[in-house]
Amino acid sequence: MTKKRLGPAEVDRTFRPHHMLEWAMATCVVLGMLLLFIFVRPQQPESLASADAAQAMLDFRENMPSASTANRIGQVTVGAAAADVLEVLGASAEDAEAAVDALRRTGLVDRKRMRPGTALTAYFDESTLQDDTSRLIAVSIKPNARHTLLATRQADDSFFVSVLTARLVTSHRRAAGRIETTLPAALVGAGGTPAHAAALAALFPDDPALSTGGQKGERYDAVFEVAEDERGNFIENGDLVFAAFNGVTSHGSWYRYTPGDSGRTEFFGSNGVAAHPFLTRFPIGRVAINSGFGQRYHPLTGQLHLHTGIDFRAPAGKPIQAAGDGIVTFAGFSEGYGRHIRIRHKRGYETLYAHMSGFAGLAAGATVNSGDVLGYVGDTGSATGAHLHYEIRRNGRYVNPMTLELPSGRNLASEPEEFAAFLRQKAMIDTLRGGTVSDMLTASNFLPVAQPTSP
Repeated sequence: MTKKRLGPAEVDRTFRPHHMLEWAMATCVVLGMLLLFIFVRPQQPESLASADAAQAMLDFRENMPSASTANRIGQVTVGAAAADVLEVLGASAEDAEAAVDALRRTGLVDRKRMRPGTALTAYFDESTLQDDTSRLIAVSIKPNARHTLLATRQADDSFFVSVLTARLVTSHRRAAGRIETTLPAALVGAGGTPAHAAALAALFPDDPALSTGGQKGERYDAVFEVAEDERGNFIENGDLVFAAFNGVTSHGSWYRYTPGDSGRTEFFGSNGVAAHPFLTRFPIGRVAINSGFGQRYHPLTGQLHLHTGIDFRAPAGKPIQAAGDGIVTFAGFSEGYGRHIRIRHKRGYETLYAHMSGFAGLAAGATVNSGDVLGYVGDTGSATGAHLHYEIRRNGRYVNPMTLELPSGRNLASEPEEFAAFLRQKAMIDTLRGGTVSDMLTASNFLPVAQPTSP
């Protein structure tokens, strides 16, 4: 067969065997590109998986070494300390110990062992891979909600730690409603804490059930501070600033306020009167103190021991008053205390009055009110002269009557400038509460809840 000669403008479209190979190769190239497109995606570094780490890296960028880096994330566990985690991630034992030691020197992490669950992000220079370890160039951790730490390698191979402190903004949250199970559960469910529930309950000492959770159906209203970062992310809870309760036994409302003259933060009622003292520090009035609370040498034995109360100087026969409402649990004599009385109060408190010359007709089991005369100053027992030895115990532990946090009973209404400042803060808190709220009684109109009836 004679082969046709093509002209200069003609294209030979005759299929030949080598064309099959070209098509196959082209098909492979196209399929390969398609597979790459499907399976290979740009991946951001693992350290940027969380917003906190991303922000930390952004702020620390200028401190990072200019090297080809790779980052890996590990977590401290019960069985693996921080240095162990860094070694598992690829650091040498020497580098791991040096970096962790630098982090500990900030005082923001535990000096002995970081708590389990602490995440560490390690950065390595992969161009120096030797013996399955890479050159550790930085370690980043977030020891708490406020701080992020970055330990970076210096020219002398030591590690320098930069500390990023979050800029916090104080805002407020409100929790209000009815108790379904317990008061702590109700507040925690609304974003509060058990500590907020304890603080609220402490404002209503006449209700013993409230300290153990309250009763179903009782109403509560609380406003507390929260700390947030500049992006509005929650950091931590703050103090209770308002508490109202409408229960079977107690009801009322309290506003947190710090008078400018004393600087002492207390809770005041809507009329500007602080909570009345649960216990008094001075059961015989404001008299001189012979001996304070703490370690001292006993005046009779000469031995160093804990002086568990306060010795008030007073003449024999001076009346001694009950520091608060309670029940007399002991009225008798012992070699050390002499004639003395113990009173059990609410909330786990107990008071003791020792070295008395006589009792005012009281015996164990008697109910007393704050200010009732218990007996008279004397020098019975181990005493060198007439005085009152006064103790306060809380849950069985001795506490210092002079430093124990107790309400003052102060009335701001008698101080025009201070009262005006209090009313401004009260108005702000009421605004945070949203004013009158349906299904809740207002702060100035709290009424007792009806006692539940038995089925």
